[in-house]
Amino acid sequence: MNPATLIILSLLLVLWPIQPTPSHAFDSIFSFGDSYIDTGNINLLGKKFSDPPYSDNSPYGQTFFHRPSGRYSDGRLIVDFLAEEFGLPYLKPYLGKKGSFRQGANFAVDGATALDPTFFKQHNLTVTSSSLSTTISSQLQ
Repeated sequence: MNPATLIILSLLLVLWPIQPTPSHAFDSIFSFGDSYIDTGNINLLGKKFSDPPYSDNSPYGQTFFHRPSGRYSDGRLIVDFLAEEFGLPYLKPYLGKKGSFRQGANFAVDGATALDPTFFKQHNLTVTSSSLSTTISSQLQ
């Protein structure tokens, strides 16, 4: 799916009127993906994957959180709006979480891809971020 389509679908999801749901219809969110929903995992991976971890610096987070939030956004992400709608707390990055996952976890990592790095090599595509080697399969391990 190309980036323009993904952005349009994301906007539709946010702007589409959501019907009221019964209280506690959902009690957790488990999130997988890339920078569109990464709540800070890339920063917790260290310099190996992001040098420097830009989402851990200003201006990211200034508008809503009033501090760097680990999100590649000046405010909230789509997953944050979903959490608000269902009365759940904002998802913490999986790598920084301790304790229970009763209300979910965020496994998203900036630059992650569903494709293995060999796909890019076979098609003579240049990998611009070392975190592109963080595939969905490696997120699930």
